[in-house]
Amino acid sequence: MNKLQRAITATTIAGVGLTLLASPAQAKGDEIGGVGEQYFLNDSFNGAANRVLFYGEGRDRAYVGDWDGNGTDTLMLRRGNTFLVRNSSTTGGADSTFAYGDPGDTVLVGDWDGNGTDTLAVRRGGTYHVKNTVSTGYADTVFSYGDPGDSVLVGDWDGDDDDTLVVRRGGRYFVKNDLNTGYSETDFYYGNPGDTVLVGHWSAGQKGDALGVRRGGTYHLRNSLTSGPADTVFGYGNPGDTAFVGDWNGDGIDSLGVRRPSNPGDDLDCPDFPTRWDAQAYFDYYYPYYGDVARLDADNDRKACEANAG
Repeated sequence: MNKLQRAITATTIAGVGLTLLASPAQAKGDEIGGVGEQYFLNDSFNGAANRVLFYGEGRDRAYVGDWDGNGTDTLMLRRGNTFLVRNSSTTGGADSTFAYGDPGDTVLVGDWDGNGTDTLAVRRGGTYHVKNTVSTGYADTVFSYGDPGDSVLVGDWDGDDDDTLVVRRGGRYFVKNDLNTGYSETDFYYGNPGDTVLVGHWSAGQKGDALGVRRGGTYHLRNSLTSGPADTVFGYGNPGDTAFVGDWNGDGIDSLGVRRPSNPGDDLDCPDFPTRWDAQAYFDYYYPYYGDVARLDADNDRKACEANAG
């Protein structure tokens, strides 16, 4: 592939990816969001990532779960309504593929039946279509909860090993501990209405899953599903990173990963792009992660290749 072909390919990916950058953190069970084919996983709440891998393409939609029931979380990619499952946190191709739902569906991940394996649920408005195997087929359970516009989180809220839903409205959370249509059983407040929220099993003594909030590159984790201050506060990654949660080593404790595009290097120049708008898309795609890696912004005003025509 020559430089012009790589520039066109990169800006095509960037044009898709820019619509995904608004999701800086993934709550457990939700799509990871962000862009990039490089994943940095950390088994602790400090230091640098101890696992780095490549999977799929930069524009793929990605999810985290324990797909084979071995106690460790790994990645799954989505392309339309086809899902590509990988069962190890290593670089490589999919171990299995299957189809579920429609290409435009909202998809959630959870261990809905408590058997130790994560599977998918499709959300359509306030109705959820749950499948208990990682395979093509019809839903095993269908139920309704909350309103169509609600934000929802997935977790094991009562420590009984199966995942259910929490509805979030601002800084208030409404907990339901079964997959039946009905009302919440408990509710509580945590964080601020604008916080980015994560879900995980943060400590060994924790009964079930609890919440964390992300503010920039700082994470505030609470070890119980109650109102109160954070039990753990730490920094990880860069403020622009897309962060997500998983148990990467099977120790029963969730920790963080971040998703980024791989560094493209600086071998593209302004004349390699068909138009300055293609150069700008390329610049905007990589800048949050690597700065002006191709040196396209001559006067540091975050406008690429201003001398280019078009």
